[in-house]
Amino acid sequence: MSALNVLRAVAAASQGTIEGALPPHIVRFTLEYDAAPDLAAESKRIEAFLQSDRFSLERFDPDLQQFLILQFPGVSRRISTPTLYAMAAELARGLDLVSCVPDVGVPVVTDPGPDGSATESALGDAILNFTCWAKKDDELSKRWAIESIRADKAWAVTKGAGVLIAQPDTGVSPHVELEAGALDKSKAWNILNNTSDPTDPLSDAAGNPGHGTATSSTVISRLLGRIAGSAPEAQVVPIRCVDSVILGLDGSPIARAVLHAKRIGADVISMSLGGPFYSPSLAAAIAQAVDEGVIVCAAAGNCVQPIVVYPASDPNVIALAGIDHDDKPWKGTSRGPKVDAAAPAENVFVARRSPFDGGVGTIEPSQGTSFATALTAGVAALWVAHFGRDAIRAQAKKNGVKVHHLFRAALRKSARPPRSGTWDSWNFGAGIVDAEALLKLPLDQIPAAPPMPPAVATQQPEAAVIAVMIEAVSRNQGDFDWKRHGAEAVYLATDAWRRASPARDMLVESAQKPTPSTEIMATAPAVLRAAIGQADDAPAMQPPLVGEPARREFIRSLGAHGMGGTESAATTTIEAAQARLQGAGLDALRQLAADTCAKLDAEDTTSAGVAARRGIQESVVPIVQQLLSGGPVALSAEHRANLEALVAMKGRPSFRVVNGTIDPNDPMFGEWGGSLIAQPELPALTGAVGRIDGDGTHIGTGFVIADSIVMTNRHVLEAIAEEVGSPTGSTWIFSFGEVTIDFSENANGSARFRVKSVIGCGPDPIEGKVRFPRLDMALLEVETSNAAGQKLPAPLPLIDERPELSQKGDMFTVGFPARPSTSSMIDPATGTFSIEVAKRITQIFNVKYGRKYLSPGVVDRPADVTGDIRRWVFTHDATTLGGNSGSAAIRIMDPFGVCGLHFGGATLTANYAHAVAAVKRSGAIPRLADPLIRWL
Repeated sequence: MSALNVLRAVAAASQGTIEGALPPHIVRFTLEYDAAPDLAAESKRIEAFLQSDRFSLERFDPDLQQFLILQFPGVSRRISTPTLYAMAAELARGLDLVSCVPDVGVPVVTDPGPDGSATESALGDAILNFTCWAKKDDELSKRWAIESIRADKAWAVTKGAGVLIAQPDTGVSPHVELEAGALDKSKAWNILNNTSDPTDPLSDAAGNPGHGTATSSTVISRLLGRIAGSAPEAQVVPIRCVDSVILGLDGSPIARAVLHAKRIGADVISMSLGGPFYSPSLAAAIAQAVDEGVIVCAAAGNCVQPIVVYPASDPNVIALAGIDHDDKPWKGTSRGPKVDAAAPAENVFVARRSPFDGGVGTIEPSQGTSFATALTAGVAALWVAHFGRDAIRAQAKKNGVKVHHLFRAALRKSARPPRSGTWDSWNFGAGIVDAEALLKLPLDQIPAAPPMPPAVATQQPEAAVIAVMIEAVSRNQGDFDWKRHGAEAVYLATDAWRRASPARDMLVESAQKPTPSTEIMATAPAVLRAAIGQADDAPAMQPPLVGEPARREFIRSLGAHGMGGTESAATTTIEAAQARLQGAGLDALRQLAADTCAKLDAEDTTSAGVAARRGIQESVVPIVQQLLSGGPVALSAEHRANLEALVAMKGRPSFRVVNGTIDPNDPMFGEWGGSLIAQPELPALTGAVGRIDGDGTHIGTGFVIADSIVMTNRHVLEAIAEEVGSPTGSTWIFSFGEVTIDFSENANGSARFRVKSVIGCGPDPIEGKVRFPRLDMALLEVETSNAAGQKLPAPLPLIDERPELSQKGDMFTVGFPARPSTSSMIDPATGTFSIEVAKRITQIFNVKYGRKYLSPGVVDRPADVTGDIRRWVFTHDATTLGGNSGSAAIRIMDPFGVCGLHFGGATLTANYAHAVAAVKRSGAIPRLADPLIRWL
């Protein structure tokens, strides 16, 4: 597949035209030229290039004549981000553009809504609760944040009357805290549908509705309410340009919002948004606003520590980090030399609206640099109101700077130190915003604005990412064309970094890593190569160990009676497990480690492997003592790997499949192996499971469910094909020249069958995330006989009822692991990721990845998984490794059959599978009712 083919397929599926609006979630590109192009002539050129006239082309904005917007109405944006950038590169080459940037719906700076959700993913929320979000505190004063930045003291001078603050966001909804006069809707606009109505529709499909209402209240709530904004007599002009602060953000609507703010005479622009992207049109819009005397503030970022996101990383934007009630940095805040100052971002009380609140909003403590930004925008309004526009502009002109940079210098000069007196100015800016001191600083005593950081003086992994962002924003020209490739370079760099970072929501196990285009890598500078290279060794899945629940699971697993089956860890209480580990259980564990390591030593005599296994035996006692005394937090990377290995030996093994069954000589054989090897059905069950490859690259797992039909995950499908969606249906275009499924145990190509087409799948994109309401299932058509004359393996029967999900029971998965489990790779004390842990686990078990493994376990939670509103998810504890996505979950009882489709999770936290019977009953994939499929 070429990106040009996908682009032309998109054009063929496009329907209608668009005038003025920038609707969310459709395929769209921003085209940049050296000079204002002739619109009619460009339309003809694009028509010839696309071999279609089914597109919408218009000028980006009257004030950005060198940009055009190319949209494809009706074509939903379900195409992967790497392919969207590849399509943009095709347009840039074919039309000889300065740049071409797709709207890709990148994640935005988020804050958890009233229900605590911030990612639309239960596992993602669990991880962010551990690595990012702070505990909710309803007992704090509702105006503590105002007092922290000393806005209440500044009100003796001014409350911001007469100042306009433009706020590009999700729009606003009625709330008692947004009193009459607080909003100026006469100047408002809705960029998404090109109307003057900025109302947030509060759609429950939007992920986190009400964000704009919350941030507005932080700026301009009046003093008569329960909370107060930092500028309680200023006015906010809401500009709706974001549909969701969870599902993604597009650069082009925000750029139009900034230009609208400039034209209506806004004094301040407050952008409580951002993401790991760069937009030339947004950069140009911000530069124009600053040239016109507007002050621009943006959120440094949440939960992507320490990367400062865009547009906060733009030199024409004031970047705000976050602090807590005690003047300490909020643990979720982005940080770095681009940050100018910090303001409250943890437990800030705001006005909340939600889809099901009956029209009555609430007051909730919230967190995120969204609120640090809004508070600071209000302080900027106080400054403008106090000194006056004319005096400020005159002083800026005298100093030879723009108003924005004059304010930036004043903000930094007047920032206060924390109460502790200790402050990291390199990462968190000049200090904490101090409105009182700011208003006391005479205009003629404001120092020269400090320069933007020219480089990143650190050897940390994020250094290369930050440097790439700086180069892209500066649009430097040299051996590498940053103008043409800057946006894609930022995407590649941040994606690579996030894959090696624990603070992310990319938990689907076979999420495909983007491949840099040949054009980029041919000329990429060292800093870009270094940034992209971070993903080379990073597993596709790496959730952290999540606190106390995981510690208890470690204890339960290591202290259980016997090994395997429902009579072990699943039925062992934590108290019983602790008691055993303080007595005979510890000796049994040491003996188990010695016996297993001896068998592994006989099989693998490499010095590294033998040394790693010796380390396990020596560390059994200190590991158990640490678990019993308070958890694995203080364990070294080596001991954390050993802990994971002990758990695998004790109760969660993974067996190599040999001749369709389990090898009795497998070092991990134990009790589980003995209970499974006697099952005569095993060869037929394992034989129907194959490895899905794209041009030989391991993508995931699938299994035969009917003649010519294979079941796998939708996210595996998304890694091998692109979906061009329109109101009339979807067309899938395979991303590789050859997509196959190989049923041989070593995936050596000896039992390879060609994948022909897509039969059906869950209706909603998975996009690399575990989202329980979305069906992560796909059915593929494969050839029934291959070039070697082999017949497709006999299909597996599916269980058409849920006895296995009404109670806990034994089961196993069969799949092709590509990477070791990584739940032990994150230090929960620091969030630091170490690839050395993964390498050590590989040494211990001498694992050969990419071949067929069988992993026994139990159904942990048969039903009622939190967040599973469709009741089609269950959890299990079988060891699942990267590449296992699409594995069959098979219950161990008569009759044998597939009870579930594994789709993601984290070892010792939860592994997730779709109950196939529940999916069939839902009707989400009609072909599951096909009479060719055998249901038991």
